[in-house]
Amino acid sequence: MRLRSASPVACVLVLLAAAGCSKPPEKPPEIRPVRTIVVNAGAADVGNTYAGEVRPRYESDLGFRVSGKLLERKVSVGDAVKAGQALARLDAKDLALSEASARARVAALEAQLTVARSDYARNKRLFDQGVIGSAGLDHYDAAYRAAQAQVEAAQAELRTVSNQTRYADLRADHDGIITGVMAEPGQVVAAGQTVVRLARSGEIEIASSVPEDQIARVRTGLPVEVMLWSRPGARFPGAIRELASSADPATRTYAVRVSVPSPPPDMKLGMTASVRIPLAGDRRLVHVPLAALIDHDGGRGVWVYEAASQTVTFRPIEVAGVSGNEILVSGGLNNGDVVVTAGAPLLSQGQKVKLLPRDSVAQR
Repeated sequence: MRLRSASPVACVLVLLAAAGCSKPPEKPPEIRPVRTIVVNAGAADVGNTYAGEVRPRYESDLGFRVSGKLLERKVSVGDAVKAGQALARLDAKDLALSEASARARVAALEAQLTVARSDYARNKRLFDQGVIGSAGLDHYDAAYRAAQAQVEAAQAELRTVSNQTRYADLRADHDGIITGVMAEPGQVVAAGQTVVRLARSGEIEIASSVPEDQIARVRTGLPVEVMLWSRPGARFPGAIRELASSADPATRTYAVRVSVPSPPPDMKLGMTASVRIPLAGDRRLVHVPLAALIDHDGGRGVWVYEAASQTVTFRPIEVAGVSGNEILVSGGLNNGDVVVTAGAPLLSQGQKVKLLPRDSVAQR
């Protein structure tokens, strides 16, 4: 009995069914191209630079010691003034009337004192002659002392009112420059309300601020360099005079005041300046491009290329500061480490990478 051979169509169907049951080929792992640099620590005089403003060391808000209507303001912003110079004047009519009333009261009480003194002297003679007893003399003595006390109280009140009349003139308490005006003629101001701001002549300094991650490197007395934006390239010595004990609640920065012992003649109040604070204790730092720094698993670090496996490993680092477009690394990297500088945000732990041909490190 002869077997019939399978038709060509049936063979094709069997082969297709067998191909459909086989597993698809696995996708090869993605190899990303990256750029890298070889890092090396080197001695460098580095530091952090912060923006600041030229400010006077002493600045006062001046206001009247009495309330009233402002009649005249004699200075404007930028005016130089001398100690004792009149700055503004209040309407003193009511104060003058109060002073006149106080003077009249003193005069009336002094007249009563004169009568009481005469009564006491006359009755003292009668007492010495034995005409009156001690009880009668004590009455006139008490009246005389009471009149004398009333006069002293009225005189003290008169001095107070007289002072208030003089307080209608606002005068500079030191030589300086007017840096602010907060009231205009015709305005009614309260006692103590700021009318002008006076920057005292003498020392000037730079007001700046330092972020909280760098505050441990700053201390009072630390030498710094001051640069003026109006004089690019020029540097002047300074020192941190004052450091805030708490951070600003809005900016989370610490205010610093930098004294400038020998300021240039063209350093004017309000100018923009820069304060360069050296990074003491970090003489050998690794410079890494800012693009290499990433956040991974809650920490800051860089991807380091492992030539043997052609993969990358995350390396936490200690950032000492920033210099231009580079971060200054004080710990976590060694000489000769290969750090990924482009493509870092797209990588994962242990991922294979391919170095671009123009990189400074060749695959081994």
